[in-house]
Amino acid sequence: MECELLIENGILIDGTGSRQYAGGIAVDQGKIVAVGDTAGIQAAERLDAQGCAIAPGFIDVHVHSEKELVGGPDRWAGIRQGVTTQLIAPDGFSWSHLDGALRKEMRQYLEVFYGDTPAEWGGATVSEFLTLFAGKLPSHLALQVPHGAIRASVMGWSTATADDGQLAGMKKLVKEWMEAGAKSFCTGLEYEPTVHADLRELVELSKVTAEYGGVYVAHQRGNSGHTPFGTDETIEIGKRAGIPVHISHFTVDDVQAGNVRRAEAEGVDLSFDMYPYPAGCTHLLYYLPPWAQAGSPSQVKERLASGRDRERMSGYLSQAFPPERLRCATVKAERYKPYTGMMLADIVKQTGMPLPELICDMLLESDLQALFIYHWDPVREPFLEHTYKHPRHMVSTDGIFVSGSPHPRGYGTYPRILGSFVREKGWLSMEEAVRKMSGYPAERFGLHDRGRLAPGKAADLVIFDPAVIRSDATFENPRIAPEGIAHVLVAGTFVVRNGAVTGALPGQVIGS
Repeated sequence: MECELLIENGILIDGTGSRQYAGGIAVDQGKIVAVGDTAGIQAAERLDAQGCAIAPGFIDVHVHSEKELVGGPDRWAGIRQGVTTQLIAPDGFSWSHLDGALRKEMRQYLEVFYGDTPAEWGGATVSEFLTLFAGKLPSHLALQVPHGAIRASVMGWSTATADDGQLAGMKKLVKEWMEAGAKSFCTGLEYEPTVHADLRELVELSKVTAEYGGVYVAHQRGNSGHTPFGTDETIEIGKRAGIPVHISHFTVDDVQAGNVRRAEAEGVDLSFDMYPYPAGCTHLLYYLPPWAQAGSPSQVKERLASGRDRERMSGYLSQAFPPERLRCATVKAERYKPYTGMMLADIVKQTGMPLPELICDMLLESDLQALFIYHWDPVREPFLEHTYKHPRHMVSTDGIFVSGSPHPRGYGTYPRILGSFVREKGWLSMEEAVRKMSGYPAERFGLHDRGRLAPGKAADLVIFDPAVIRSDATFENPRIAPEGIAHVLVAGTFVVRNGAVTGALPGQVIGS
């Protein structure tokens, strides 16, 4: 046999959870053509992986990267961690199907999550939207149906329940996405406008997804309050729509562990993802009372400018979340930029402003562009270990790539797990960790041509030193490249070689 590349003398971790073993990988025309014993294979190029693990490329099932990948300053953040496939439309976010004023408003709403990377927004159809990525991707993109854009295109920023005609319009768009190769229907039920979807809407759109073998994916309601209601709804959707369900950034505390067991007992196929940090991240708007967040960005800004509405919000904002655990990641208003990286409690002290007034002014002056990291209560931190040890958990970054001081999960998730959770803490074996990063998400989301080291699979590969791999990214200094990742290949092309980014852009949009 002859091939383009032969990787020799490695430690093979195949993505299934099976025990690692010594061997090599032969790659030709973007595919794996041999695994294990590669004696006698001739190759145009040979790479000695002595002392290194060879694993399938990692699959990030929840990351806000679509715009960044086409040319932003953090374009290589995922690939440097070993991520070779990313799912789009996390939380149902997208700007597809929108035009005119509605597109402009959605851009304003989503800019805090996607930054101001100079890339085109919009696309009236799925195919037009996907042309934005042609020839610009360092890693692959897998499609999800973006509930937020679909609801907005049919109902605008309406807070009403969808009627039969509106529901039919949304179902048509779900079908368009699924026929383009989408793997799941994704929603964010604490964000506008999807927060206003009722159970009927979610079930009916999930039924269309189920017809194509897809998965229902949710940022659940009650995420910030750790209440069981959101999981109850997700399980009910799984039962009524006959669809597997997946929960985004989900932590297994005692109550939620019981809900997962209940789902299994009731025949609902449930999985979830979580990043390896005891801190979340979202827009500051999230901390306003629900009524104040409702509707379009202009409606929200009118409330923020209203003295009567501010007074109505005041008590809620004083108690919504402890300001000593809220860290400013980025803010658009020049007046507040010096406070980037600081805790909200310290910003209150330095400005001398009451907390409710500070929040409202910061949002209004920043055109709603204020992103905050929220650190968990220390009593919750042990649940991170429980989450990672759970058999239905898989890895995600929930990376948000913006200027300022973003969450380090977008830069250090995978090496942090392999270095800290595997090598140092012993929470997982190396084989199980790699399965949660590759084989399990590939199986879950129908990415059948990747996620495992096997002949015929895509040659998306990560080669790393198990004794060295780690992340030194911190909340104070998040943009630190990981250590111990020597090579990353996408479709057989080196995108990271000898620890350095090559600049290659072999990524593709994965279709049906």
